[in-house]
Amino acid sequence: MKNDMTTYGRLIREALPYWKIALVAMLAMTATAAMEPLLPALMAPLIDESLIDKDPDALIQIPLLIVAVFVGKGISEYIASVSSQYVANRTVADIRSEVFAVQLDLPMQDHETEEGGRLLSRITYDVAQVGEAVSTAWMVIIKDTLMIIGLLIFLIYTSWQMSLALLVAAPVVSFVVKKASQKMRQSNQDLQTWTGRLTGLTEESLAAIKDIKIFGGHHNQQDRFDDINKRLRHEQMRVVKIQSLNVPLVQILAAITIGIVILIGTQMSARDLLSPGEFVAYITAMGMIFDPVRRLTGVNATIQRGLAAAESIYSVFDQRLDEQRQPGQTYPVLPSAKVTLDQVSFTYPNTDTPALHQVSLEIEPGESVALVGPSGSGKSSLIALVAGFIDPADGEIRFNDAPIASWPLGQRRRQISLVSQQVNLFDATVLDNVRFGNPEASEAAIVEALRQAHALEFVEDLPDGLHTSIGPFGGRLSGGQRQRLAIARAFVKDAPILLLDEPTSALDHRSREHVLQGLENLKANRTTLIISHQPETLLSIDRTLYLKQGQISLSNGSETARGSG
Repeated sequence: MKNDMTTYGRLIREALPYWKIALVAMLAMTATAAMEPLLPALMAPLIDESLIDKDPDALIQIPLLIVAVFVGKGISEYIASVSSQYVANRTVADIRSEVFAVQLDLPMQDHETEEGGRLLSRITYDVAQVGEAVSTAWMVIIKDTLMIIGLLIFLIYTSWQMSLALLVAAPVVSFVVKKASQKMRQSNQDLQTWTGRLTGLTEESLAAIKDIKIFGGHHNQQDRFDDINKRLRHEQMRVVKIQSLNVPLVQILAAITIGIVILIGTQMSARDLLSPGEFVAYITAMGMIFDPVRRLTGVNATIQRGLAAAESIYSVFDQRLDEQRQPGQTYPVLPSAKVTLDQVSFTYPNTDTPALHQVSLEIEPGESVALVGPSGSGKSSLIALVAGFIDPADGEIRFNDAPIASWPLGQRRRQISLVSQQVNLFDATVLDNVRFGNPEASEAAIVEALRQAHALEFVEDLPDGLHTSIGPFGGRLSGGQRQRLAIARAFVKDAPILLLDEPTSALDHRSREHVLQGLENLKANRTTLIISHQPETLLSIDRTLYLKQGQISLSNGSETARGSG
């Protein structure tokens, strides 16, 4: 319950910027609820004065009052619905934007260790569940609670004796709703887990569709999908069963309560303690009260889904972020950079063997150094340490002899460009992709970067030149073309340190030649660290370092130099 109130409180704080519109919504809901008891209240004079006493004034006034109540109720309901939905939609849009922003700012290790698809499903599923809870539930809770209070006051005022039956039924209904809430919360949390796994498998399969087709992996992936899909269906049906049982139980309790009330009412009417009009008014009000009770009971499932989703979202909000983004903050670029690793060690979580052990090396400004070694030797880990994707367990990394551990990540990464084997481009134009690292770059600078990257020729042949959209992940371009755009992007960023991770390994001979020429231009006057299995095929390398079991070797043999580069 304490966690529920904390989550509620955080959701309310998300809506605080829109408190003026929320106030309008609540006033409209209050007006709607206030008019609800007027309808049964008009039943008493309609029966007693119009139908029994034949009062001519009542014959005209009562129908007009009923129409006026419905008109006023309709107007207030419209205002309440539109204003409450405005607040809900703005709040959900803010949460969705915040989820995306936070997930971009999560440290790389969190991205790599998070269960597949869970990051994506927070936006596609969790935010939708919070949105449904916020947009539907808060209006139902406030409006229907006020309606119930108003109708209860009317019922007690009309006959406190008959109202005793309602007071006896209320704790039973509350107990049923509470138990159902607890079960639905757990079921919805399981539902989130399996939805994330299904999203992850789908994303993974579509990204690897070529491999699935060429290796005939259709049945394997289909079986995995069907297994997760089955588990997801079971969790969905468990939620449906709990939710479906909840409402009938409340309705059965309501029917028993109505029976008791009618029995008491007929006895009172027989003793002239209740007029026919008052009896009809009471039964009408009691019938009206069960609609908001049923809605409140039904919306409980939506609330539990929303709270479970909100807890998942806030668990990410509460994680440590890499804090690279500092709005309005700009960092100076080093004119040249010397990179030093001093006794650096790193071990990945849940492993005992260090990925890097007491590695020391110096790369002079403008020097190109190739890292060579078998898989698992620590090459990618070393690149990740320099880039700030991971932090060393021991040792120190320095740029121009200044320890960078105390630097803001934005300042550190401003000094670095990365071109890797797997090029990540965006579903935007060539211009937008090349300008990605420097949004202020002029079109002339973009053209020059494309020329230096040996990409201008093919860009000019595109239908709209610089303004051609290249599709998701740059899928409308060849591998070599994508790689050259990545090089152009690094040119535009103009950072003094260049990290190259197997930039030519997946290319054919012709594409590779173009990329190598672009890389040679890019390397000029930049401190460059290259991962390559074939450094001798690169155009120019000043030094080659061999890594083995997380240490730098003096040669490509088995002899290692601990603590030296």
